[in-house]
Amino acid sequence: MSLIIPALKKLYSDNSDFNLDSDELTLSGEGYTCIIGKNGSGKSTFGEALAALSVAGIEDKWYYLPQHLDRFLFAENVRDQLSALLSQQIEEAKLVSLIEELGFSNAAGMLEFPFLLMSGGERRRMALVCVFYLDPTHLILDEPEIGVTAKENMVLLSKLHNLTARNAKLIVISHNYEFMRQSSDIICLINGKIAKAGRTQELISDPLFKLDEYGVRIN
Repeated sequence: MSLIIPALKKLYSDNSDFNLDSDELTLSGEGYTCIIGKNGSGKSTFGEALAALSVAGIEDKWYYLPQHLDRFLFAENVRDQLSALLSQQIEEAKLVSLIEELGFSNAAGMLEFPFLLMSGGERRRMALVCVFYLDPTHLILDEPEIGVTAKENMVLLSKLHNLTARNAKLIVISHNYEFMRQSSDIICLINGKIAKAGRTQELISDPLFKLDEYGVRIN
């Protein structure tokens, strides 16, 4: 099942040289798609623009988890966050299971543990718990590896593959080589435009494909 990404455009009125301008794109959609590019290349703007289009009613709704979690975690703890997002009682057993999957000990005790007392990596993982609980069919994760250990990232990658195996459409914005390598497709951005796009293995096996050109970190 292919993944079709509509044309995205965002113009800035501050005389900036940067504008997002990408044509419609069709990718394999067999796994998740990874968006790469140096800082300032338009990766987050791309994700936000796609989510905004779908919210406006264009076919399937993309759920966007931003890089900056203050824009997402508005409640005191994970129980309150999900209760507010869903406007209903949460399934506690399901939530505790997800918290355990994302590497927290004493998962039941984390239900009401304040976000403000968590480390940056813990807040990142708890935000991921929230979006996985919501189980969206279309999900954009903006640099989910920030503040997370290599071991925790392996758990996250396994979770991403499980989602795509259930036919969820998933886009991951990342600088991390392993997240890029395990994707099915790559979109490479330079200054708001798609420089390259296609199957991951085909692109990374091309000797002309340079990781540093797109800010990808191997370690």
